[in-house]
Amino acid sequence: MNKGFRNLGEIMSSNEILREVEYSSLAKSRVHNFKIKGSDSIKLIVPPTVYPPRRDTELLLQGLNSIKLQAGNLVEIGCGSGAISIAMALSGWNVTAFDVNPLAVVATIGNSEVAGVEDYVTVKEGGVGEENWKLPKDVDLVVWNLPYLVPNLENMLGPMEEAAMTDEANLGWSEKLLHVANDESEKDTLFVLLMNSDSNPKNSSLSWIKNGWSRRTLAIERVGDDTLEVVAFWRPGFGSESEYIEVTNSTMDEARKLPKFGWQRIRSGEQINGRGRRGANWHSKQGDMIASWSVGLDEINRWTPGLLQVSIGASISEALGIQLKWPNDLIFQQQKCGGILLESSTSEERIRIGVGLNKGAREIEGVSYAGWEDYYGDINADDMFQIIDASISSILDSSPPIENSSEILWQQKSWIKLSEILSRGVITQYDEQTVNVVGLSHTGELNAISVTSKHEIQDVGDFFIAF
Repeated sequence: MNKGFRNLGEIMSSNEILREVEYSSLAKSRVHNFKIKGSDSIKLIVPPTVYPPRRDTELLLQGLNSIKLQAGNLVEIGCGSGAISIAMALSGWNVTAFDVNPLAVVATIGNSEVAGVEDYVTVKEGGVGEENWKLPKDVDLVVWNLPYLVPNLENMLGPMEEAAMTDEANLGWSEKLLHVANDESEKDTLFVLLMNSDSNPKNSSLSWIKNGWSRRTLAIERVGDDTLEVVAFWRPGFGSESEYIEVTNSTMDEARKLPKFGWQRIRSGEQINGRGRRGANWHSKQGDMIASWSVGLDEINRWTPGLLQVSIGASISEALGIQLKWPNDLIFQQQKCGGILLESSTSEERIRIGVGLNKGAREIEGVSYAGWEDYYGDINADDMFQIIDASISSILDSSPPIENSSEILWQQKSWIKLSEILSRGVITQYDEQTVNVVGLSHTGELNAISVTSKHEIQDVGDFFIAF
């Protein structure tokens, strides 16, 4: 018995091994022509109990083909029949492919030889969660079509193929890979995962955001009852460090001094004279999260300031599980807990984004405010900054070789977040008239209707929400 089958015996019961042998003996290998680019395709021999290329495999390759990254070292986890590994090798990548199924290892080796890329594809047995498995060094791109089925579903598959399609029972495979990414990956390693959170909430990208990883959707499609999404993850600025000062009058003023290139941000332990929207004072205490970002106008010239501001609010509020009040207030249980401010300068060709978040609840001039200790727990400002940095980077960071998400997508996401408050029986008034807010324009304005007319709400000074 070879090493692969000894490993198999360690993780499978005798009944499962008998079932695997039964399926393998009754079924035959299948032949698949897997389309890679244009009219080009590769021929794959898929043994019984090995995961065959399906629509999710095609969608994953579609997302990978959209990345403008020079070919380097790629790792595929769960290679199955080798479809993705071979396709990427044909594009010039040096691939290390892993699978816990020894039949998949054999299939990928054989299919690589048939495709003529055996010198570019190294196949190994193993994967995330196995003892002593580690991510190889100097990896540029890590790829995984994540298993997403809920465990213990009954299907007519061999145990190994069933395992390939089934999520890990406790944390979930996405979370397990996240731990590997945090501990072992290089600062500029890009992770691309095919995820489905519709039927399995553990298969979600929010855990990565909460650990300081930016995310961007490369491809998305509704397949049956599931939404399949190819998501890229990277460290903001590919791991570039933020600036930090102990005390400042305003981080927005400090952001003017930042370099005029790359992903630039500055955070302060204490802000004495911060400002909010319409010249209001922003009151902060030591321990709050106070930071500003400086981004080049050429990187955001397709955005209008109104939509950009509300989109940043939508990204942050989604990550933290709180609500967004148009246009820039972060809300928890009807109390403000943070805010967002945008300032631009054509002479500097930069736009500055300021974010302030209260750590603890407080009362200022008779008004009660919430803090993240109420809704997120007792984490420090450093950890909260990582989440906010990843949320903003997901929209604006040009470090990864990935196109920015479309403004239409963020218009939709923003409207979903704004609707959480608007759908709870609040009273909305504009220009002293009761209005019904019905949408968000592509420029970030609220669309509303009153008894007599339609309105495009541009100025928060004339708009009022009563909880």
